[in-house]
Amino acid sequence: MIYFYTFLIIALSSFLWRVRGGLDIWNGENVPANKIWFAVFIGLVFCFSTGWNIENFANVSIATFSAHQLCSWGVYIGRLLKGEKIDPEKDKQNPLIDELILPLHTTIKGNKIYLYQYPKLYGFVGTTITGLMITYLMGLAIGSFWFGFSGASMGVCYYIGSLICKLKDDGKSGWNWGEWIFGAYMGAVLAWVLL
Repeated sequence: MIYFYTFLIIALSSFLWRVRGGLDIWNGENVPANKIWFAVFIGLVFCFSTGWNIENFANVSIATFSAHQLCSWGVYIGRLLKGEKIDPEKDKQNPLIDELILPLHTTIKGNKIYLYQYPKLYGFVGTTITGLMITYLMGLAIGSFWFGFSGASMGVCYYIGSLICKLKDDGKSGWNWGEWIFGAYMGAVLAWVLL
């Protein structure tokens, strides 16, 4: 039975993370209140594992919703997938992350080389930090150190999405594939820590 629950959690997590991202399955438009369903799902899985308690459900659901709504990441994923040039004055996304990665540089023979001069790498680092922030807040709510750090795989998941897009175009340079993959990965880690 544990294998069935694990598969179900992975499949629903993948689907609902994609719904959160804007899957058009409702009369050609996003599912109503598309941003909330992933959070509700995480709250339900937590309660399924630990016992039904409205307080736990509310805490985990609100923490999950807050985590992915507070952490915007469009610029980072866009650069990771497309590699478009970055204007450090205009292309800002999340102040918490921007202040960490925009100043990153190395000096070679007196020349400063900034991370943002390499858009795909910049996007990878920004996406990875975003994922870490998302799952860290969720991990605090569910009481799991390991789940908290699992989001550091977000950059890898979306990069894999860009590779899959070369085989089967999703029309968004792999962004949609990345949502399916990252959602499945979060579901797998969630099942591992809770079941």
